[in-house]
Amino acid sequence: MALRANPLEIREQYEKQLKDLQEAYGEAMLELRARKKLAALMEREDDK
Repeated sequence: MALRANPLEIREQYEKQLKDLQEAYGEAMLELRARKKLAALMEREDDK
C-alpha cells in the first residue's frame, strides 16, 4: 500500500501552522511593545 498525502489535508495543516505562527508573532510583538513601554516608564522614574 502506497502512502499518498491528501492535498487538502496538507493545505489544512499548512494553514493551521501559519495561523499558529501568526498568533505567536502577534503575541511576541505585543509583549515587546509592553516591555519597551515599561522600560521607558522606569527610565522616567529614575530621572526624577
